[in-house]
Amino acid sequence: MGQFSVLLLLTVLCAFFEETEANPFVYNYERLRIGGLIIAGLLVVGGLFVLLNPKCTRKNKKSEDDTSEL
Repeated sequence: MGQFSVLLLLTVLCAFFEETEANPFVYNYERLRIGGLIIAGLLVVGGLFVLLNPKCTRKNKKSEDDTSEL
């Protein structure tokens, strides 16, 4: 019972100190824009890494199989 009361007390304290907005559907567009730019940058860097990584090379099937002629 003691742990439950401590948990309840912490929950109430967090609720008092939590910043609440009048409308929960108002978005912070600057934070959203910065987050989108960071994710886009990480995707570009990851794509360049995959393209330029020597382990991810395309193997030519024609050089492996010279007996097939179409």
